[in-house]
Amino acid sequence: MRGSQIVSEISGFLIHVRLNFEGCINILQGHKAQVNSVAFSPNGKLIASASDDYTVRIWSVETWRQMYELSGHLFMVSAVAFFPHDQHVVSGSWDNSLWIWDVETGKQVGEPLTGHEDCITTVAVSPNGETIASGSRDTTVRIWNVHTRKQVDAPFRGQTGSIQSVALSPDGNCVASGSNDSTTWIRDLRTGKQIGNPLQAHKDLVMAVSFSPDGHHVASGSADFTIQLFDLQTGAPKRTIWGHEDVVRSVVFSPDGKRLASGSSDNTVRVWDVETGKQLGVPLQGHTGGVRSVTFSPDGSWVVSGSSDYTIRIWDAGA
Repeated sequence: MRGSQIVSEISGFLIHVRLNFEGCINILQGHKAQVNSVAFSPNGKLIASASDDYTVRIWSVETWRQMYELSGHLFMVSAVAFFPHDQHVVSGSWDNSLWIWDVETGKQVGEPLTGHEDCITTVAVSPNGETIASGSRDTTVRIWNVHTRKQVDAPFRGQTGSIQSVALSPDGNCVASGSNDSTTWIRDLRTGKQIGNPLQAHKDLVMAVSFSPDGHHVASGSADFTIQLFDLQTGAPKRTIWGHEDVVRSVVFSPDGKRLASGSSDNTVRVWDVETGKQLGVPLQGHTGGVRSVTFSPDGSWVVSGSSDYTIRIWDAGA
């Protein structure tokens, strides 16, 4: 695909891009340390990134240029997520706080959300934008009301290791959390109770979790180099996906639920067929450091990856 021309239309504007090696469309540079998390705005016009350089950065998809550098955290920023209305993002940091930012002004919105007793490692926003879920090295998952900026009930406890990843279900009623204790737990936000038994199949740390768009499955990535696909109706593993040669740090379903993207410490991004578990195409190579986060564009045509090589890459997802 070297030098081939493609045209993508996102939310009303056309973007002409030129593929370089291995399907890479573009490289975003500016962070001064590893990129821990990337997120696409629901309208497809913005990318947010969080980094060990203590910043969140907002990038324009139309120009591929940085719009804002959001500074304020006192330590490494581990996670970032967009709200569904596109105007705000939330970031979680090793300074134990969550910040909400206005992406149109680059300013912080209100005071930080505090309560975690150790580094925040992961954040997620509910589909209606009213709830934030966060996970921490303090082994808790906490749920926050966006309007009151307070925790909803007591923290969720039970997992015995650092929470590496949280995801909220498409209906916003459940939270999944992956932990260093090798388990994934599903909890009902309406009752505060665990649903079923912990999802167990991995032989090492669970680094990433993602709900399928229909809410019927959870995918998890692990330090055992595998991806597990769980059926939530039975709680049983449905499929083990092999192929990565190092820790799987990020997994995400495509918007149509037919593909999974994963990022690994083996420096690659891979795209998988959910039904068969087979890899689609070749590994997406170009990063010179581990891939710490991946996300699909809203139309499923691109995958964005953030890496310990300080860069963000945009890839043709082969939709």
